[in-house]
Amino acid sequence: MDRTEKLHIAMFPWLAYGHTMPFLEVSKFLAQKGHRISYISTLKNISRLPKLPPHMSFNLSFVKFSLPHVHGLPPGVESTSEVPIHKVPYLKRAYDKLRDPLTDFLKNSNVNWIIHDFAPYWLPGIATPLGIKLIFFSIFNASSSAFGGPPSALLGDCQKRPKDFTVVPEWIDYPCNNVAFKLYEIVNYQQCMDDDMSDIHRIGRLIQGCQFVTVRTCFEFEGDTIKLLIKLYQKPVVPVGLLPPLLSLPSNEDNK
Repeated sequence: MDRTEKLHIAMFPWLAYGHTMPFLEVSKFLAQKGHRISYISTLKNISRLPKLPPHMSFNLSFVKFSLPHVHGLPPGVESTSEVPIHKVPYLKRAYDKLRDPLTDFLKNSNVNWIIHDFAPYWLPGIATPLGIKLIFFSIFNASSSAFGGPPSALLGDCQKRPKDFTVVPEWIDYPCNNVAFKLYEIVNYQQCMDDDMSDIHRIGRLIQGCQFVTVRTCFEFEGDTIKLLIKLYQKPVVPVGLLPPLLSLPSNEDNK
């Protein structure tokens, strides 16, 4: 790709403040480079974002979708901060229903690339036929991503029981004894997974379908792990830095 080429890039974060803010920071960086950015989310989540500086409004615009209703999700909920953890699976099902309005937008917008989150496992199926390339942006560090392993492991059954997540995986090829969950951590986290499509399978499908992966880290902090991810994913892995701290992150947003 020509470094001087100006692109139309769509940003599609998960519905949590800890995700929407890192995606906004990357959006602002790319807009300052002259690229056209379409930041896509729901009405309420976009309304919560900080106002843009006037000079960015030309290159960065917000695309607001209404979140479809699903049975089990309380009315008006559009973010993980608004529901207890055991209700988050219903939010994921509502998020999946954004597939149709997103498809309509992409068909009429001349988007070149989509930078997406962990959740829209169906995105390669609509982007690839339209000639749109995908970048999976993990808002977590490289060690968290490496723990999940290659797509074959993410889509397989090697980590199925909660106990399986409490040991260092065999594919971690550097000295490490702390890249694993505590049992209570994985049991708590599994409450927010959708039984029909787990987060693990979502990530596996998206890694398979994207052109490269970006991770919220840097070589100075996780050099060995970034090299491992390149080997596990068999595609480029680009660190985007640690990004600014999230100063007002609601306490129950973590790990959703």
